[in-house]
Order: sequence, then C-alpha cells, then structure tokens
Amino acid sequence: MFEQQLALGIGQNVDRILRERADWSNKTVVDLACGDGRTTYVLRSLGATVKPYDIMPEYCKLDGGAEYANIMDGLPIESASVDVVVLQEVIEHLPNHLAALQEINRILKPGGELFLTTPNRSSMASKFAYLCFESEIIRGTPPSAMESVWGDAGERKYYGHLFLMGAQQLRTLSMLAGFTSMHVHRSDKSRTSQWLMVPFYPIVYAMSYRAYRRALRKSTCAIYAREKNEQLKLNVDGRILTNKFLIASLKK
Repeated sequence: MFEQQLALGIGQNVDRILRERADWSNKTVVDLACGDGRTTYVLRSLGATVKPYDIMPEYCKLDGGAEYANIMDGLPIESASVDVVVLQEVIEHLPNHLAALQEINRILKPGGELFLTTPNRSSMASKFAYLCFESEIIRGTPPSAMESVWGDAGERKYYGHLFLMGAQQLRTLSMLAGFTSMHVHRSDKSRTSQWLMVPFYPIVYAMSYRAYRRALRKSTCAIYAREKNEQLKLNVDGRILTNKFLIASLKK
C-alpha cells in the first residue's frame, strides 16, 4: 500500500530503522500525527499493536482510519499505558515543544520510548543556511506569515516549519520533560553538509571546545561537568552534523 512512500526520503530511513529492531511484538504503540498511515502500516506488519491519531484523521488511508487528537490540547490516552510513541515530522510544527514532550512522557510507561523525526537543524548545511538567511535550507528563504499555515480545517490549524529545533534543544527539552536519555540514529547523509565539513568542521570543533572549557571554569560540580561534556560530544558529532534528518529515540 505504501511501498512507494517508504522507498523515498525520510520514509526510507524510518522504515530501515524500525525493521532493524526485533522487539515490536506485543508492543503498544501510538502513532501521533500518523498522516496517511504509512508508519502504522510498517509497525503493524512487524507485530506491534498500533493506534493511529492525527489532527486531520480524514487523510489516513488505513483500514479503520485514525482517531482525532491534538497533542497541544492533551491526548485522549491513559497515563503510563503506551510502550512507544512515534512522532514523525511533527514537532517542528508545534508551537510548544516542552508541553508536547511532557504530554508524550505522561502516556509512556516507565522505560517507554519516544521515536521522533524532524528536519536536522543541527546539520552543517542547516547551520550555514541559518547563518546566511535564517532559513532551513541553503537555497530557501525563511518561512513567512503568508506560507506558514499548511493546512486549515476550521479550528484545526497545521503550521509549517516555524518551530525547528536542533539536537541540543531536543535533548535539553526532553530531559526537562522527564526523559532520561537520547540516542540519535544515522540517517541518509547530506552531501552539502559533507562538503561543508571540510572547511568548517575545524572551526566548529575549536569554538565548541573553547566554549566547553570556559563553561567548566564556572563550576566545580561533577554533574555540571558531565552535562557540558555531553553537550560538547553532541555538538561535534560528525554523524549529527552530516545527517540529512534528525531521527532520535528518547527513553523515559
């Protein structure tokens, strides 16, 4: 049903990562903002019990469709009842990242997981695009008010990429929301980012390390030092700097 969509772009990456796992059997999964239902389709084929939700459920192509839910209004799901939540290409559309992550954390069981994808604001290409024109991609312009509402069904507004976030912000907000760890998966590589790594990676590394050393002089707390070390590693990780997409697993 979704073979063509799953063979391209972010769909190809998500399909590969999900199929590499062998622990989907008997897992209870919520697919938030499921869209046409392609990820629910994959997970069901892998043995998971999946409940799809969307702010515009009429676009779901699955048998049985999807239920309506708007994460910003609270989810109609019992607390601590879900093993995995999938939030694919959604968080960059939400005006309150922390509230969304807190709500997802609420419905996850202890030890549960949020599988999240979003445009990679931390890639070298994206950093350069923001430097040039505060845009998402080098050949693009920033989102304007004219083009920022992608879908509008009465009160169900769906915004464009107004709320992009990078790996550092995602990690910090997820910890504030109650998550304990973040693992970033390898995605397709961005060719532009790979080319930009040659002249700019030494600068990024040097400036990141300088900021890290300055931060350590502010406190002798071991916990603070470990946190700053984790931030440094995240900032100079070549995988994150060259990933085309930001795909992360957050553990509760």
